[in-house]
Amino acid sequence: MNLNIISNTRLFKLAGFVGIVLIVASCNKDLPNATPIIYPPANSSTTSIGTLISTDTSYSFFKAAATKVGVLASLSDSTKLFTVFLPNNNAFRVSGIPSVNVVNALPITTIGGIVNYAIIPGQQYTSATILTTFPNIQLPTLLTIGKLPGTPINLNLSTFPSVRSNGFWDNNIPVVMPDIKMQNGVIHLVAGIVAPPSQVLRDALYSDPNLTYFKAAIARADSGQDGLNKFDSLLNYPVTNMTVLAPNDAAFQTLIFGLAFQGYLTAVLPSHTATDTANAIATANGAVAAGPFFLSTNNVTTALVRGVIAYHFLATPNPLTGSFEPNIRVFSVNFSPTPSLVTTLVNSSFAPHPGILVSPTFTTIGPNISIVTDLKFTGLAFSLSDPGGTPTGTATATSLDNHAVNGVYYVIDKVLLPQ
Repeated sequence: MNLNIISNTRLFKLAGFVGIVLIVASCNKDLPNATPIIYPPANSSTTSIGTLISTDTSYSFFKAAATKVGVLASLSDSTKLFTVFLPNNNAFRVSGIPSVNVVNALPITTIGGIVNYAIIPGQQYTSATILTTFPNIQLPTLLTIGKLPGTPINLNLSTFPSVRSNGFWDNNIPVVMPDIKMQNGVIHLVAGIVAPPSQVLRDALYSDPNLTYFKAAIARADSGQDGLNKFDSLLNYPVTNMTVLAPNDAAFQTLIFGLAFQGYLTAVLPSHTATDTANAIATANGAVAAGPFFLSTNNVTTALVRGVIAYHFLATPNPLTGSFEPNIRVFSVNFSPTPSLVTTLVNSSFAPHPGILVSPTFTTIGPNISIVTDLKFTGLAFSLSDPGGTPTGTATATSLDNHAVNGVYYVIDKVLLPQ
């Protein structure tokens, strides 16, 4: 386990990235520079979105929800514009809400989240106007969760539509019928409810009982750092867009076993007797038995742990500074159907590193509708003879598209190593 790249290079800084985030208010990709799309002579339909929802019984669940929240009248206003990712009754049922009675029984905060997160006010975006660049675009919805930190500006949760040759999605939910043009906007019919996130990444990750080593690794990686240079602070910051690969406890136990085993044998070189091997195994088992505490000991360096954690945050270069920042929210359906490379925060310290190889498996579930049913991440080691990278191990995502206010995380079954 040669980890020279991450243990010997300078530690990157995160505070500058967060400062930029405050300015751009969490843009995943720039919004399209487009004016509202008006269909000649004014609109292509004489029926408003609200009228359709009120009169078409296939939307009776959403009608009940929108009525309870109080937005149906606004959706019926022909002077306003909306893009609505609309779930019909079947989409509610698929999402675990079987009847209007259940809709009416849900707390107003839950119903408000479902309805307001489905609505993008002020613009109508057809599938043709949604950018096809990686990973998606960011559109603020009606759902407000407070104020942008340090400002009086409302913080509205964003949704992330994407269009590819193999499908159209809102977040990771397939659009089953796009571009239903109405008098005051456009409807995209979705296969299921596009649920809003309710926690920041820090709370979601730290509350998972299978990610205790990951939490401990974050704490060690942050040793000696302050403020927003800490991963912990970044994970808790609500106005960012991040994608985090979180190795589960079993993955870290395997890594710790290997580190302790290798460390013992290295210490006794050039001797490699059967006794040495047995002692190395015993030492490694003892390290695993120590649990997450092992990551806080002198058996590993802070630089090594910080480098490992950095390799699990996807990142792209800032076009102004060239520095790599954890600035993209990538759902599984946003990855290319063919294996492709994505860069990480390791590139902040070592720009030539190839990154991580991502290999999704898309499964068709309907006409022009696909979802990801398997997702693998391969760690790569850089060398001058092989700048494209030599595989250091492949992880399978055991939990996909865990959506948080400030990003997405995947639980994976192996710790990825960049060297």
